[in-house]
Amino acid sequence: MTQTFINGKIFVGDTEDHFVNSMVVEDGTVKRIGDNLPNEGEVIDLQGQTVLPGLIDCHTHPKYIADALHGVACTPPNVNSIKEMQEALRNSPAYGQGEDGWIEGWGFDETKLAEHRSPNRDDLDAVSTTQPIFIYRSDCHSSVGNSKALELAGIDENTPDPVGGKIERFADGRPTGFMREVAASQLLIRAKSAQSYENDVANMVNSSEHYLKEGIVAIGEMMGRMKPYTSLKLYQDAVKQGFGPKASIYYVFDEIDPQVGLQPSGDEKLRVAGIKVFMDGSISGETAYNTDPYPSGKMGVSLTSVEKLKRAVKMARDNKLQLAVHAMGDKAIQTVIDVTKEMEPWLTTMPSVRIEHASLMTDQMFAKIANSKMNYALVTQPIFFFAEDESYRHYLSPAQFKLAYRVKTMLNSQAMLGLSSDAPCTPWAEPDSPFYSIYAAVTRKAANDDIVNAEEAITVPQAILGYTRDGAKIGGFDDNGTLEVGKAADFVILNDDIFTVAHSELKNIHVNETWMAGKRVM
Repeated sequence: MTQTFINGKIFVGDTEDHFVNSMVVEDGTVKRIGDNLPNEGEVIDLQGQTVLPGLIDCHTHPKYIADALHGVACTPPNVNSIKEMQEALRNSPAYGQGEDGWIEGWGFDETKLAEHRSPNRDDLDAVSTTQPIFIYRSDCHSSVGNSKALELAGIDENTPDPVGGKIERFADGRPTGFMREVAASQLLIRAKSAQSYENDVANMVNSSEHYLKEGIVAIGEMMGRMKPYTSLKLYQDAVKQGFGPKASIYYVFDEIDPQVGLQPSGDEKLRVAGIKVFMDGSISGETAYNTDPYPSGKMGVSLTSVEKLKRAVKMARDNKLQLAVHAMGDKAIQTVIDVTKEMEPWLTTMPSVRIEHASLMTDQMFAKIANSKMNYALVTQPIFFFAEDESYRHYLSPAQFKLAYRVKTMLNSQAMLGLSSDAPCTPWAEPDSPFYSIYAAVTRKAANDDIVNAEEAITVPQAILGYTRDGAKIGGFDDNGTLEVGKAADFVILNDDIFTVAHSELKNIHVNETWMAGKRVM
């Protein structure tokens, strides 16, 4: 099938300023681009609308999103207290659906709640003691469950803390329900996932529409799991039932059997792409690992030793996989650079090492990257400072805050820059809207109108490339990222011209249509 799209403002995406007004698509692939091309096959008049290459969210958590879509957003602007959270949970479609039905929520940040504390099991038991309740904290590292959830997970006063995590407890030793960091949260998540694999598949399939409405045609699953089932199997079964976006899976290193290892596999639609390592926690949880203490005196937490990181690097190198390292604090990021900077890259078509978040970076770090042998990507999330400005101001010293999300410096560095969401791991009701992130990257303005390090602002085309061309290169989506000849005809049509609207309106841009392989899918 051949189609000619005419009368558009089509951003090709190979450079910051390459636009054409027409595009010929044949059998789902871009055949020609240019101005006023001769019509072939079906003619589709874009009527002056702006077209972008399909958007890439190269760092997100689709399984969490799938869970969140049928859960409750415990975030501003709708939930601002534990009392409001309880009421929102009672309004969940899962409420009252029987003892096997989990009531789920996501996105709370105790600093934004009126009580200035995290909810605990007693707060959630006030909603239900017969149904399990599970809520992700905004960073998706920590979570909270009610008494029923703890019971199903086998957690009581005698349960030891898992390595790398902490089960918070009341003074009498009884678990509060708050599970600090990923290793502890996984105790609840596994109990939840073990209830119904079929429901998990159905939730993934249902999330497809969410991504396509946002114009997201490809995603990086940054929390690949081996237990209680492999993420690859979950995605394979979801794709069979209609899950649309392309996906790359990064498995958490701690769950990979070192005797078996991990092999790259799959194709452009779905593939195992890399290994994920956690160096530290989050800034809003005061667990990001920093060189200087937080004003409170805390230093954050180191979740991976140098020796363990080296083992992960070796597995990635030996198996020709990417290494994606969660590192928010400056000391965590510095450790990643120090361990890898003298190594020869083992991948040539994409960065071998991805530093995820790269939240606090010094000039010295950028200098080391510039003089290193390794090919790096810095995958960061402007939505974090947009939604969490108060937390960052509260927890960081002024000197630390000046290092936060240096997007322009990243763009001008020797590393490749990718923009992404880390959704749903931020306290905002639309955590993976690319347009909130683009707005934040361009204006450096937070949701509370605070200006965050204005000198680190980038342009609209530069921000878009972080979600298209460069996001595709970082995530290994070779058929995507641009609308050059030979690439997949995956593109979005916007409701307004993102290149000319006032910057204050960028967050209000949305996708009217999403096309994949030359077919409208949303």
